[in-house]
Amino acid sequence: MRHRIVCGMLLFCAGLLPVMPPAKADSVHGVTFTVTNPDLSGSPGDTLTWNYLVSNNNPAGLDVFALDVNAAAGFADGAPDQSVFDHFGPTNIIANGASFTGTLFSFLSDPTVPNSSNTGSFLLTVILQDGQGNFVGDPFDLNEKYSATISTATNVSEPGTLLLLASGLLAGFLVVRRAAH
Repeated sequence: MRHRIVCGMLLFCAGLLPVMPPAKADSVHGVTFTVTNPDLSGSPGDTLTWNYLVSNNNPAGLDVFALDVNAAAGFADGAPDQSVFDHFGPTNIIANGASFTGTLFSFLSDPTVPNSSNTGSFLLTVILQDGQGNFVGDPFDLNEKYSATISTATNVSEPGTLLLLASGLLAGFLVVRRAAH
């Protein structure tokens, strides 16, 4: 009976896959922003660094210029560092029809806090620019979600240690049982 229930659940879930929409990056005016590693984890004291991909397919043929990046929800139990944002390289511009991958944001977790988590959205503020270097329109924000989980490592006993412990317990049980008879 359980086998049929489990098989039924697996078939139901497999049937949902073609129906569920894929995750989408934020896109405005043909500019698409994706955090390439949105869910990071580490140990207390680790530095977590998020990366991004921006593609510019503006229908008017405009370039995109980087202004700023922020973590909208903020970070707790550590030190956020948005100074690592590379602003689309040395020119701060992604030409129309091009893409750029770079470093977005870092977070140094507090080494004294054993477990914490942060979730929110990165806000990438950009503006469009024409071929003469003039800004076109108002700056706009592109949003992408992130998460950070900090946890201490758990010690796992080696199989040999467990075998030694089990052997000692069995020997102790047999000695006590033999002494009782």
